[in-house]
Amino acid sequence: MKRKNLLVALLFTALFVMVCYLPLSAGWIIKSKTTGEYESSWNEMYLQNNVFKMLDEGHIFILNGNTRDLTFVNVQENTYWKGNLDDFKNKMKEFFGKAMDQYSAQMEEAMKNLTPEQRAMMEQMGANNPMLNKMQGAKAKPPVVDIVSTGEVMTIAKRSAKKYIIKSDGKKMEEVWLAENMISSKDWNPEIFRDLAESMRMGMASSEYEDTDEYWNLHKKGIPLKTVYFQDEYTVVEEVVELSEKNLPASTFAPPSDCREVSLEHIFQNMEE
Repeated sequence: MKRKNLLVALLFTALFVMVCYLPLSAGWIIKSKTTGEYESSWNEMYLQNNVFKMLDEGHIFILNGNTRDLTFVNVQENTYWKGNLDDFKNKMKEFFGKAMDQYSAQMEEAMKNLTPEQRAMMEQMGANNPMLNKMQGAKAKPPVVDIVSTGEVMTIAKRSAKKYIIKSDGKKMEEVWLAENMISSKDWNPEIFRDLAESMRMGMASSEYEDTDEYWNLHKKGIPLKTVYFQDEYTVVEEVVELSEKNLPASTFAPPSDCREVSLEHIFQNMEE
């Protein structure tokens, strides 16, 4: 009997210790500021149990990595669209298919009265348009991406972050300070974002470094607390300015209750740059 009581006491003690040391909150709130040469903006991200929400002044985007549901909200219009990632992919094909048909019809009409020289120039302009080539399904050569670990460490928002450099075909594209192992894979799995990116490409080959295995494998390691993007003639800096851990209610990841549901086409057509 004494042995049984001792085992029960040990089990109770072990459970008590486990409960005491379990994290009291599973959610994260991450506030960031993006600064460019001429303007700045902000956004807030919410993460919990592999559900993600991002909001800025005009839009809210929600992505559930468990159910593959996503929601777009136009804050200014107070409208939203919600659907599954597979449904989104089909809607994208339909939407951009119509856009391509409209563009082709406009081009044909515009070229009716052109001289042969003007027609050749217009065709060349179209051939040199990367976005148009993508929409038409032109083959793209994937870039060679190198991820360089610099060994540098910086404290950002009271968290330690390691610096990486991302190069595409030898050109520096990003400097990323990554907080590794800060958030568990249960709360943050970027693979769902890769699925979303592939859906937006509609099966087309990509020449963008952001679509490579190397890029996504880096972001599996942690959360970027600071990223410097190198454009052709300027840089853009995105940096976390506030980071907190907090248990988030389910309502955090739902569109505002007074929003009106609309079609995805309506959301796209009324999104501001």
